[in-house]
Amino acid sequence: TQTTYWYMHTDQWRYDRFGADTLAATTGAGRFANTTTADAVALSQRLGWQPFYPQFDISSLDVADRAAAAGEETIPYLVEQLKNGGINFAAEDPDAHQNHPKIWSIWRANTLGSSAKGDQYFFRHLLGVDSSATAEETPEHLRPRDVKWHDEAPVGKVDLMLTLDFRMTSHTLHSDVVLPAATWYEKHDLSTTDMHPFVHSFNPAISHPWESRTDWETWAGIAERFSELAETHLGTRQDVVAFPLQHDTPGELATPHGRVKDWKFGECEPIPGRTMPTLVQVERDYTQIHAKFTSIGPLLEKLGMTTKGITFDVKDYVAELGKLNGVHRTGPAAGRPKLETDLQACEFILGLSGTTNGHMATQGFKTLEKRTGTTMHDLAAEHEGKRISFADTKAAPVPVITSPEWSGSESGGRRYSPFTINVERKKPWHTLTGRQHFYLDHDWMLEMGEALPVFRPPLDMTALFGERSLGEKDEAGTSISVRYLTPHNKWAIHSMYQENFYMMNLSRGGQNIWMSVQDAEAVGITDNDWVEVTNRNGVVSARAVVSHRMPPGTAFMHHGQERTVNVPLTERDGRRGGITNSLTRIMLKPSHLIGGYGQLSYAFNYYGPTGNQRDEVTMIRKRTAPVEY
Repeated sequence: TQTTYWYMHTDQWRYDRFGADTLAATTGAGRFANTTTADAVALSQRLGWQPFYPQFDISSLDVADRAAAAGEETIPYLVEQLKNGGINFAAEDPDAHQNHPKIWSIWRANTLGSSAKGDQYFFRHLLGVDSSATAEETPEHLRPRDVKWHDEAPVGKVDLMLTLDFRMTSHTLHSDVVLPAATWYEKHDLSTTDMHPFVHSFNPAISHPWESRTDWETWAGIAERFSELAETHLGTRQDVVAFPLQHDTPGELATPHGRVKDWKFGECEPIPGRTMPTLVQVERDYTQIHAKFTSIGPLLEKLGMTTKGITFDVKDYVAELGKLNGVHRTGPAAGRPKLETDLQACEFILGLSGTTNGHMATQGFKTLEKRTGTTMHDLAAEHEGKRISFADTKAAPVPVITSPEWSGSESGGRRYSPFTINVERKKPWHTLTGRQHFYLDHDWMLEMGEALPVFRPPLDMTALFGERSLGEKDEAGTSISVRYLTPHNKWAIHSMYQENFYMMNLSRGGQNIWMSVQDAEAVGITDNDWVEVTNRNGVVSARAVVSHRMPPGTAFMHHGQERTVNVPLTERDGRRGGITNSLTRIMLKPSHLIGGYGQLSYAFNYYGPTGNQRDEVTMIRKRTAPVEY
């Protein structure tokens, strides 16, 4: 998942000052003894609980070549090499040069201006530029057991930063290459959410200007040039993909009775798909990337399309798309339906989703009925002949169709509510027991003292990182310690940006931080004063919003406040002030890494660790000198 990826590659694990056993319950069996959170991440890749990239400490394209040179089959050779240490998983040595991320491409995101928890560590270790973090590295006795420690932490791991955007964000300002993108009103696209029951479209009010391109055009152009270069540089290669034990597959039963066994320490044998990731050999013809990007491949008809454990037969829909979009006449994709434009891609999505294709939804429910023994297809039967096209979404937002891809029912105009199908139609929950259950007898849950739901108090940042206790002042009495929270911005264009003239007029003209009347009075801060907010992760310079609505001991800095407008230099280090996430960092909870255990199994956009940052503590003080830019 992205959380573990950034935690390891931005080297935030090198600043942990406690072991995984610090979070364990006193009733635990000591399974986390002498291990760290980084060790838990390495184990989660090794046992196939979570994905991690790169996969191995050699290129995955070289594994098959090595196996062939040794006269062995690829997967058995790789398993044996992983077992004896000839090849290792990359998470066990993320700071090795061959394991560094080399290219960072961003599309529809603003990582360094919004979502990067611990952004100062991103600057230091990924980009190799100035950083305001002052955290000390992990002392020797608390360093990882299984993850290799390099005495000198690498800086500037990334060789190339590529960003697609229609405006200059904090992220684009740090990028090597910025490709101009079309805005929402200059391209065709689809939008939907579980917050409302409609699917609607984006449509160009004008053509995208000058050199800007739509997302689809940009990636198609990159794929085309890449394919040309591959004629010389890559050709056709054998790749190996390690993917985790996934939810709604037999892999979620890989941990019987919740007993964790690690093949690295001889507790079991390494068996792909059971005690380690599933390993699959894949042939990749890199000269045909563009041809495959712009066509629908043959495996859809051969294997069907599986989601939530249900496989849909899509042969008829692929044939329909061939008539609608046309087919390629020549080349490796000859006879295959086209996906050359964003419009064709939209029709592809609408045609193959049960929420927009009633026949698909009905088929999926009938497949599900064979397993549950209860009637379900009537939930979509009223729309069995309905097929939402892109033209329909252009005319008006269109209500979606009840589909087994989701757990709620919108049959008969009902508004969506999750799990109604489970409750009313007796569909089993996607859990170990098929029921709603609360007891999890997994070794790690027992170790955490969380086999049953329990209250866990906020982390004690004073004990863990040496931050001042809440409400404590510094020696001079000019700054006060508060809990630091970053709620969703109220004065912004959704999550995209807030430096809009009208938005800025509503929010003090720049970055601001909310604090209580009591905390402000304690250190001489009045409403709209410039304040400096600091901790070991970074520093922020912003206006104070002093409000009686804020509880004492807590401060809010609404998310997504950029560094691009009205952000002065800080008094602490003379550098430009940071963003909301300059004062946070990724904090992983080991139990969130569990995989291969019923509902606690990885699936894309379903389950994985989060970068918890709600326990952070900061010091707030009034600036002593006029702001400078």
